Amino acid sequence: MKNFAMLALVGLAASAVQAQVNSFVLNDGLFRYSVGGLNTASNRTGTNGGFQANFGLAAGFNTVTGDYLFQNHFWYRSAGDTREFALSNMTFSTTLGGNSIFTRYVEPIGGSTTAGTLTFELTYTLNQISTSSAALTMNWSIVNNSTAAQAVSFFSFADSDIGSFTNDSGYYEAGSGVNVFRNDDVVPDNGLFFTMASDLRVNDLWNIGPFSGAGSPRGLLSDLLVNDLTNIDTVVGEADNAGAMQWRDLGIEAGGTVGGRITFGYNYVIPTPGAAALLGLGGLVALRRRRTA
Repeated sequence: MKNFAMLALVGLAASAVQAQVNSFVLNDGLFRYSVGGLNTASNRTGTNGGFQANFGLAAGFNTVTGDYLFQNHFWYRSAGDTREFALSNMTFSTTLGGNSIFTRYVEPIGGSTTAGTLTFELTYTLNQISTSSAALTMNWSIVNNSTAAQAVSFFSFADSDIGSFTNDSGYYEAGSGVNVFRNDDVVPDNGLFFTMASDLRVNDLWNIGPFSGAGSPRGLLSDLLVNDLTNIDTVVGEADNAGAMQWRDLGIEAGGTVGGRITFGYNYVIPTPGAAALLGLGGLVALRRRRTA
C-alpha cells in the first residue's frame, strides 16, 4: 500500500509483559490487526503519521489480505503546548490474550520533553463479527498526574485503504450518538468499507480529507502549529483519504481521569450507544457467536 516499506511486526506471547513494546499482532477468528512504531521517539514531532498498521483477513503471522488500514495514531495537546504531539513514550504494556493488549504512555505538558504529567492508557481488542466483518475497539483514558486541572485535547487518526488506495471515497456521518468516518471502495463499488466511530461530544471536532498535505487531517496534527480540527470534509471524488476525530479541551481535574472508546470496523456498521452501548467487549463476542453459530 502506497509503496511504503511496512515495519516487521512481532507478536507478543499471551500474558507477556514488556515495558516498551514497539509492535504487536492481535488475532481473532479469521482476522488480524497488527501495528508498529508504537514507541518511536521521532513520532512525537514527526510528520510520518505515526503507527503503521494492518487490518484484515489473516494471511500469515504478520500479514493480512484485503488490508483496510495503512496508519492509525493518537495525538494530544495540553495547556502551554505550541503544537500537537503524538504519543511516543510508552512505559508499560501487557497482553490480555491473543486478541487484546493494554498499553500505557506517560507524556509531558507544555512542550517539555521530560515531565510525565499525563498518562494515556489504551486497550485494543479485536473481535470477529462474521466471516467477512470484524471490529477493533480501543478503550482510552487520560490521567492527570499533576496538582492542577489540565485542559487536554485528544486526537484519533486513521488512514484506511481498501483495495487500491486511489479508489477510496470517504465521508463523515454524525447523529444518534455515534460519529463515523466511513471509507468505501468505489471502483468497483462492491460494498467493502472501513469505519472509525466514536461518541464525540457537542463541542468535539472531526476532519476528513486527503492522506497528506497542509490541510489534510494528518497535516493539521503533525505540523508546527496549534490546530483544532474544523468539521470539514475536503474529499473530492475517488482519492487517498483519511479521517481524524478530536475530543476538545477535556477538563481533567488534578488526579482525575477521562476516557472514551474508538471502534474500527471492517465491513461492519458501528451500532449507536443507545442500541448497544457501542457493544462492550462481551457484547461483541456474543454477537459474533450468534452470527456464526
